[in-house]
Amino acid sequence: ARFFSDVRTLDAKFTQLVLGEDGEQVAQSSGTVLLMRPGRFRWEYEQGQLILADGERLWIYDEALEQATVKSLKDALGAAPIALLIGERPLKEQFNIRETGERDGLEWVQLAPRVQDIEFNRIRLGLDDSGIRRMILHDQFEQTTVIRLDNVRTNIEIDPARFEFEPPEGTDVIDAVGGL
Repeated sequence: ARFFSDVRTLDAKFTQLVLGEDGEQVAQSSGTVLLMRPGRFRWEYEQGQLILADGERLWIYDEALEQATVKSLKDALGAAPIALLIGERPLKEQFNIRETGERDGLEWVQLAPRVQDIEFNRIRLGLDDSGIRRMILHDQFEQTTVIRLDNVRTNIEIDPARFEFEPPEGTDVIDAVGGL
């Protein structure tokens, strides 16, 4: 799990598939992800949605709806599973970790939450020499989310301003934090 201790920044393209309980694809999306430890990520969908963590707050912005929701960063994992990669707490404190062998050219690790306070009851990570390539998340509703990362670059310079969000004028902001 060198990836979790050595990687400070990440820039990648993602493809996300959501599969129903019968295994049928119910949604597909793609975009870019930026990550900077501790506590910052930018998950930007080509379809005009943005999930951004600025170190303290989590913003969820939908361009088409002209709506932004702001929450406490601790709520980030449910909204964006990539958030488990930005924490300072070691994964082994949050999850029971089990190596499950090699498949499809990747080494697989399974994470089971130690406390059932997240919406995923099982997370599988596929890694290679350069880092994380796949995330497979199983939720309590029997849906599976498969995230593939491509063009991954790690430990590169990323402008911290990329993790700031100012809602565009006319955006309806739903403040779930209070006192924004």
